[in-house]
Amino acid sequence: MTIRNMHALRIGLAISLAAGVAMPAYAAEDKLTVVVTDEPKSLDPCDTDLSGNSRILHNNITEALVNLSPADGSVVPSLATSWRQVDDLTWEFKLREGVTFHDGKLFDSNAVVAAVKRAQDPALACEVGLATLKGVKLNAVVVDPTTVLIKTDVVEPILPNKMSAVDIGSPATPNDGKTRSPAGTGPYKLGAWTAGQSVTLAAYDGYWGDKPAIKNATIIWRAESAVRAAMVETGEAQIAYEIAPQDGTSKQDQAFPNAETSLLRIDAQVPPLDDKRVREALNLAIDRDGLVGTIFHEEAQKAMQVVPPSVFGFNPDIPVWTYDPEKAKSLLAAAKADGVPVDKEIVIYGRIGIYPNSSESLEAIQAMLAEAGFNARLEMLETSPWLKRLLKPWDKERQASILQTQIDNAEGDAVFTLPNRFTTDGNQSTIADAKLDKLIADGSKATGDERKKLFQEAFRYIAVDAVNIAPLFHMVSIARVAKDVNYTPDVQAGNEIKLKSISYR
Repeated sequence: MTIRNMHALRIGLAISLAAGVAMPAYAAEDKLTVVVTDEPKSLDPCDTDLSGNSRILHNNITEALVNLSPADGSVVPSLATSWRQVDDLTWEFKLREGVTFHDGKLFDSNAVVAAVKRAQDPALACEVGLATLKGVKLNAVVVDPTTVLIKTDVVEPILPNKMSAVDIGSPATPNDGKTRSPAGTGPYKLGAWTAGQSVTLAAYDGYWGDKPAIKNATIIWRAESAVRAAMVETGEAQIAYEIAPQDGTSKQDQAFPNAETSLLRIDAQVPPLDDKRVREALNLAIDRDGLVGTIFHEEAQKAMQVVPPSVFGFNPDIPVWTYDPEKAKSLLAAAKADGVPVDKEIVIYGRIGIYPNSSESLEAIQAMLAEAGFNARLEMLETSPWLKRLLKPWDKERQASILQTQIDNAEGDAVFTLPNRFTTDGNQSTIADAKLDKLIADGSKATGDERKKLFQEAFRYIAVDAVNIAPLFHMVSIARVAKDVNYTPDVQAGNEIKLKSISYR
């Protein structure tokens, strides 16, 4: 049976399963159900750097000082009404008055100080501290109840952009561990997180901004795209994300660019992948043209770097990899002649449901690698064991591997992508390269054309010199929306379910 036929069989079974358990119904006007791919890892306010957490928390339960416009990435007010740079190392933020947390605590400068300190606490290992705030230490200082200074230990020219990722939880949030019961300032408060089943939210009557049209929301998760799509058809859900191309064929399906780039991260520190020729051969063995319009959406764009063209620092002069299995075989043969153990098994770690057809994409890529002479084994993982392979620390005796992942950058600047993933001490980085470290560090401190030039050189270095990734596509997502629901997904929809913006017709 072919990969395509196996997939069709799974889809048919999934549709039958969804139809068997769901009763067609219209949702009550005060209730909304959204189905996503997987359960959040955490609902702690400091863990919004992971999309599975952020889409439930950010601007639903918790909010940041500022937001980024989905139209152009510009910084816009949220819990802060204005901001200015006082000097090279200091920014001043004026806070919104009359805002309360869901637990009744007052939002003020003290709450900001507590949240910033907590996000950087190494004992908590907050995702925002390990990723967005990596390489800079913030010290928040109270001026008065509605004015806070944020001082940095290095020049940070886009600090307001970074603060868009720092969600502010109640000052009563515990500091001795992660919380499962976040209290924020957002339009919804947490009802319950029932592990393995759902997260329920209820509109917060004391919200400072425009009140949501729908009072109660439930987020559930299903791994199969066909099941998610069928749930909207049967009325069990009103919005379903990450619909596969073969399922997204109705008028209710809305395709949109989602700021994500799919790739394979190569562990360049373990033989035989520590040899550049082997990593080049891996890229040459992948038929990206054959994957577009079949397994990946027809509008997906082949990638050579891990950010889309809309990101500041994108390098337009890096050519995409060509499909050349014969050259791949030649490179492997040359490496083998020099004693590189190219016959050693390489495990491909995939994440179930990371995007539609995630398993099918790796089944196809595994076959392509085998054709070129690689000894590759595929292992599909649930989110938790996959995260253990994504994030340090790793076993020094680990097997050679490549990891299926995708990187989002809706913030619009390369600094949100590069440090954590490509510097020697990056929490997700599989390389140690002093030249690349310097390019990224210098670019992070620079402004204007110099900043762009340094980031473009860093992306070129990753693609041409380091070759520690196999970039695949700048992604397009599909959301299925019930006929009676007003909702248009934007570029931020992969990380943020903007529940406040949703209403019934």
